[in-house]
Amino acid sequence: MEIAEAIKKRRTLHIFSKKRVPREVIEKSIFAANHAPCHRRTFPWRFTNIGIKKRELLYQLQLTLKFGDMTIDESSLKKIRDKMLNPSHLLIATQICTDNQVQKLEDYAACACAIQNLSLSLIADDVGCKWSTGTITKDPNTYKIAQINPSEEEIIGFIWIGYGTEPPLIKRPLISTIYRERD
Repeated sequence: MEIAEAIKKRRTLHIFSKKRVPREVIEKSIFAANHAPCHRRTFPWRFTNIGIKKRELLYQLQLTLKFGDMTIDESSLKKIRDKMLNPSHLLIATQICTDNQVQKLEDYAACACAIQNLSLSLIADDVGCKWSTGTITKDPNTYKIAQINPSEEEIIGFIWIGYGTEPPLIKRPLISTIYRERD
């Protein structure tokens, strides 16, 4: 697939099937992520592949965070269960911690580039993904479940990977509204 086609085709999936993505495709996408630009050569990105047993724990945590002690209807349970367990893979993307605020911002930009490389690699193999954040990504229990040390790495998102329903096209702004030339 040509790069321009991959860029245009890359979309955020919201509904995943249970079909497994081959390990080689995941490894290829990690390789692509590791070739992202990195201004200070800090290579701050890390990806933790979370297996189904730990995803079950994250599912339970998500229910607690979202509903607390409230009764949960079957429809909501199914929706969250499918979201957490249907995708073939869950990678937790983290950024190496630093106290230097300028470096932290540059490192986040590098991590975003790594995630975009990963996403483009996946779509080139006809695999979709979704980069998501939210309360669960900041919860201390998520760090425990994933065995990630919060003093060393900060979770910057979950990356859900798999096959699924392609979302509708998004109406993008005209190039003339986002690009200027100055003499």
